[in-house]
Amino acid sequence: MFKKRHLASIVCLSSIFNTTLAAQSPQDSSDLNLHKTKSSISIPGTHEFGARTRYQTANDDWWQDGTAFTTRIKLTSQFKLDQNEKWRLLLQPNYVFIHDDNYNSISNFNFKSVIPDTKGGSLTQGFLAFNTNNNWQFKLGRQSISYDNERMIGALEYWQTPQSFDAISAQYNDSMNWDIQYAYVDKVNRIFGKNAKTQLQNNDPRNSILIQRPKSELGVHNLNAHFLNLGYKTENDLSLVAYNYLIDNQDQDLFSSNTIGIKISDEFKPKSIKYRFHTEFAWQEDAYNNNDNYQAWYNLIEASIQYKSHILKLSQETLSEDNGVGFKTSLGTNHKFQGWADIFTSYGGQNGLRDTFITYRGRHKKLRWRAVYHNFNTYGNSQSLGYEIDVEIAYRLTRKWEAKIVYADYNAQDKWIPEHLGSNFDLSTWFISVSYNI
Repeated sequence: MFKKRHLASIVCLSSIFNTTLAAQSPQDSSDLNLHKTKSSISIPGTHEFGARTRYQTANDDWWQDGTAFTTRIKLTSQFKLDQNEKWRLLLQPNYVFIHDDNYNSISNFNFKSVIPDTKGGSLTQGFLAFNTNNNWQFKLGRQSISYDNERMIGALEYWQTPQSFDAISAQYNDSMNWDIQYAYVDKVNRIFGKNAKTQLQNNDPRNSILIQRPKSELGVHNLNAHFLNLGYKTENDLSLVAYNYLIDNQDQDLFSSNTIGIKISDEFKPKSIKYRFHTEFAWQEDAYNNNDNYQAWYNLIEASIQYKSHILKLSQETLSEDNGVGFKTSLGTNHKFQGWADIFTSYGGQNGLRDTFITYRGRHKKLRWRAVYHNFNTYGNSQSLGYEIDVEIAYRLTRKWEAKIVYADYNAQDKWIPEHLGSNFDLSTWFISVSYNI
């Protein structure tokens, strides 16, 4: 039960961040000056605070029920390094406070429901950027990388510790037709946090049976990866995307793969109703040090209609499997897909699955809402796994303040399906959050 003291704590913790500190270069007349006698001090760069406090509960029939009460704060600082504003330095530290840790964060493992928000600080981003005069941008350092809908590569901003990459990246965007992106990635900093190391913590209940932490739970994976994403958009809003992601995961060999895909999207509005469609197909095989021998494919088909601020969408997403190994999206923003209860959004590897879902979204002034119904089936024999209902209501208090309530309810079928172990148990979860500029 959500108690009054929890709501009071949310408001209190979030209200301290109701400020944005912004200071320009010393040449700007709008400098923020700190006067001391006859001299003045100016803070270089621009600086912006963000915060999000979230209270979440989970009623879990497989694991024990869990409760998480957390606050995320971040500071984004940008510095222009030359007068022509071509060189830029960005630093973004992130820290997560835990007020109620009655849950399994993976980093601090227990047998309660999994909510992978771990305590501690991290440098989410820290990179040097260079912009040319002909639409190119280059980045070197720790950075957030998200492609398209983030199904294959994403930042996982839903969790309090987001995902980031140590990389060299290049992007060409002419703001009209072409968007070409490439990244060589040396390391992925995962949502489980830097404290999720090989050695298990002393209070980990698995110490008696495990020598070290499972590789899929590590907070950092060393990579030798190449990401290539080519996008082209016509004047008639037809969008074409082709991508190739070569992932050599040197810490978890089961995540090493070669994925090639293509996406086609279009929209048109003959009168007052807008029509959209989207289709995506990807093919994946084992690569590098992966001892699994498999070839699997991914497919997403979507069609929607929109009238004013109301959108109704029908979708089907399929992840195939081969030799018992499913199509993997180990670097994607998995929480956005296959239901918000996270029954199937494994960060250790997926099994074959077919998800058919209907989405309704709407908005009125500062209020917006979304409802999703999922019907899950196995890939091989189309055996029913269960269904899920997701509901989100968000209210934009101001331009930067937002309050949100989310509810997810997964109901399993009365059949035991061992290859989808978690799908055999009901799980419902809800959370309330208050965020500032996140």
